[in-house]
Amino acid sequence: MDFQMIVDSFEEPTCILSVEKDNEGGYHQIRIVAGNKKYLLPIEEPITYSNDNDINNIKELPEIFHKKKAFVPDSPYELYLPKDMGFEDICFRAAVLKIPVHTCVHLNDLDMWFDIYAMPMSIENGNICYCTYTVIAKDNTDIMMNSASSGIYAENVIKTCIKLNGTNDIEGTMNDVINDIRLICRADVCTIALTDPETKESSVLATSFDKDCKIKRVTHFEEFGDITKTWIDMFGKSDFIIAKDIYDMEYIRERNLYWYENLIEAGVDSLVMFPLKYDSEILGFLWATNFAVEDTIRIKETLELTSFFISSKLSNYQMLEHLKHISYTDQLTGLSNRLACTDLIEKLIKHGERFCIVSIDINNFKSINDTIGFDAGNRVLTQIASRWKKIAENNLTATQDHLARMGGDEFQLVIQGYDDNEAIIPTIKTYENALGTTMTIDGCDLYISASFGYCLYPDDAKTSDSLISYANASMNEIKRMKSSQHIMRFVPGLLKEEHTLEIERKLIYALENDLLYFNLQPQFDLDHKLRGFEALARMKDSDGTVVSPGEFIPVAEKVGLVDKVDSAVFRRSAMFIGGLIRETGADIMLSVNISVRHLMKNDFLDEVKDILSASGIPADHLEIEITESIMIDSAEKAQHCINKLHKMGIQIAIDDFGTGYSSLSYLNSFPANILKIDKSFIDKMNTSDPSKQYVAAIISIGHIMGFEVVSEGVEEKEQLATLKLIGCDYIQGFIWGRPLSPEDAEKLIRESIE
Repeated sequence: MDFQMIVDSFEEPTCILSVEKDNEGGYHQIRIVAGNKKYLLPIEEPITYSNDNDINNIKELPEIFHKKKAFVPDSPYELYLPKDMGFEDICFRAAVLKIPVHTCVHLNDLDMWFDIYAMPMSIENGNICYCTYTVIAKDNTDIMMNSASSGIYAENVIKTCIKLNGTNDIEGTMNDVINDIRLICRADVCTIALTDPETKESSVLATSFDKDCKIKRVTHFEEFGDITKTWIDMFGKSDFIIAKDIYDMEYIRERNLYWYENLIEAGVDSLVMFPLKYDSEILGFLWATNFAVEDTIRIKETLELTSFFISSKLSNYQMLEHLKHISYTDQLTGLSNRLACTDLIEKLIKHGERFCIVSIDINNFKSINDTIGFDAGNRVLTQIASRWKKIAENNLTATQDHLARMGGDEFQLVIQGYDDNEAIIPTIKTYENALGTTMTIDGCDLYISASFGYCLYPDDAKTSDSLISYANASMNEIKRMKSSQHIMRFVPGLLKEEHTLEIERKLIYALENDLLYFNLQPQFDLDHKLRGFEALARMKDSDGTVVSPGEFIPVAEKVGLVDKVDSAVFRRSAMFIGGLIRETGADIMLSVNISVRHLMKNDFLDEVKDILSASGIPADHLEIEITESIMIDSAEKAQHCINKLHKMGIQIAIDDFGTGYSSLSYLNSFPANILKIDKSFIDKMNTSDPSKQYVAAIISIGHIMGFEVVSEGVEEKEQLATLKLIGCDYIQGFIWGRPLSPEDAEKLIRESIE
C-alpha cells in the first residue's frame, strides 16, 4: 500500500504510524511510516524562535527538537519525537484496539494546545497495526470549547475553572476541586502537591480518597519527600505520565525503580500524573491513582485541561504565599515577626484554644550594642534566635511553641498544648536555660540573660491586645525589680505600676524633647469681664498625640518630676503673657500652679525672680496657686517662702479649697489673696442644699477674711445664676471659656480691650 499517497491526501499535518502488538494485549515498537510535508517539516527542522521572548521557552524544549533530522520512512518515532507514554497510548488505542481517538494535548514548554485525531486503518501486516495521526494547532482561548471532550467532561472542566476563579480560599477550594477530579476519574486517590523551588521537595496541598480504597497514603512514607525530588527527572520533557497497565508500570520501573517500588507497596495499579507548570517552572503535581483505565483518553484530556487552569491559579497562590512569608518573617532572625504572632494569637482566640503568651526581653542588650557595636548585637540576636528555634522545633516538654521576634531585643513565645498551668514554667525555663552557655562574638565572651513575663488565655485576658500588654507588664516588672528570678506570671496589680512606668517614660521624653506646652483657661468676673488666665500643663506623646493631664500630672507628682513640669509651664506662660501685657497694656492676671515639691526647692525664689525679669510680667499680675495641704505639711518653710512672694507683690491663691484640711487658723496666717472653690462642690451645688450652703459659707468666710473667691468648673447657667446670687467674685469654667491655645487666648485679650 502506498502510505505516502494516503498522507499526502490530508490537508492538515498528518502521518501514518505503525504499532507492533504483542500476544498478551500490549504493544512494542511504534514507528512513523510516512508523513506529509506539513507534518514532517516541524520534526525535520530545528525549532527556532522569532523574538527574544521565546528564547527561554525554546531552550526548555527537549534536545531532539534542536537538531536537524532527515526523515527516513518507517523509523522509530523516538528518532524524531521525545518518548511520550500519552502519545503511545493514543497510537495503541487507534491502531491496535481500532478505537477512533479525538483528544487535545497541551505542550507546556511551548504553551500550545493541539487537537489530535488518531483514526484506525483496516490493514494489518502480521502483528503490525496502523493508524493515521493528524495534529492541528489550536488557539488557547477556544481549546476548551472546541476540544473533543464529551459534554460531561467539558462541563466538569468549566465547573473547576469557575471554582478556582471565584475563591480566595485556595486551600479549601483545592480540596473541593481534587475531590471532583477523583470522582471524574473514578479513581481511588487524587492529589495535588506543591513543589518547593529550592529543595525540589513536594508537599501535599489537597487530596481525596475513596472511602473504600486500600491504598497507602503517600504521606505515610517516610521517604515521600525524597521520592518527590525524582519526579521532575522522571517526566523529562514529557507533559504527563500515564501508566494504565503492567506494561506502562514496567516503563516506570525502568525509569525510576525507587518510585516504582513505593507505588507497588502502596497498592497502585494505574497512575496518571501531570506536572503543574507555569512559564516553564514546575509548581507541583496533579495525579490520580487506580483510575478507570477504560476511559484513559477522556481522563487524560480532563486532567490536562484542568491542570492548565490549576497551574495558573497556583502561580498566583505561590506568589502571594511568598509575599505573605516575607511580610510574616523577621528578616534578621528568620523567625516569625510581630504581624505573624498577632495573627496567630487572634486565630487561637477565635478557635477558643487555651494558650500562654510569653514576652521576652534580653537583659542589658543596650550595653552590648554600645560596647561591641550594632552588627555584633545583631549576631547576638541571631544566635539567641537559633538556640530558641531548636527548642521550639524539638520541644521535649511536648508543648507546641511558636517563637517570634517583635523588634529590637524583644521576642514573643506562644505556647500551646500544655496539660495544666504548672507545665508552663518548665517550658519557659528551657528557653531561659538555653542562654546559660557563653556566647562568643568578635572574641568577646558574653553572658546573656533575659526576662520572661507571661499570661494565660483565657485565665488572665481574652483579647490579643490585653494578653500582649499583660505579658509585657510582667516582663517589665521583672526588669524593674532586678530579681534573680527571671520568670513571672501576670497579676492584676501590675497594671497600675506598668501604666505608671509607661507614662513616666513618656513624661521624661516630653521634658527632654520640648513636648510640654500650656493652655490658658480664662477667668471672668460675674459681669463677664476678663480677669486673666490659669496656665494649664499639657503634653504630647512622641507620635504627636495628646496625653491627658489626668494621667501625667499624678505620675509627675509620684515620680518627682512635677517641679520640672511646673517650671516649664511657669516660664513659657509668663513669657507669653508678659509679652502681651507689654504690647497691649492689658490688665490681666496669670495664675500658675506650683506644687509643694517645687515651692520647697531652695532656688524657687530665685527662679521666680528670673522669670519675672525675663518675661517682664508685673509681679502684681502674677498669681501663684498652692494647695491648702502646704499649710499643714510644710507650714513653717512654706510660710517663709509665701511671705517672700507676697512682699514681691505676687498674688497667692489657695487652690481646691475645701477638699483638704480647710484650717481657718492656718488660712488666717498665710498672706493669701484668692480662694478657689473646687469643681466637685460646684457640680453638686444645685442638686444638694448642703453643697450649696457649703459654697456660700466658703464665699462668706473668704470675704470676711479679705479674700476674693474664684469658683472652678462652672458649666451650667443655673450654676452661674446661683454664684451671682451668693456673691462669688470670679468664675472659671466651660460656660464662658474652655482652655485655649496661646493664639486663641491672645485673640480674647485683644477683643477684651477694644
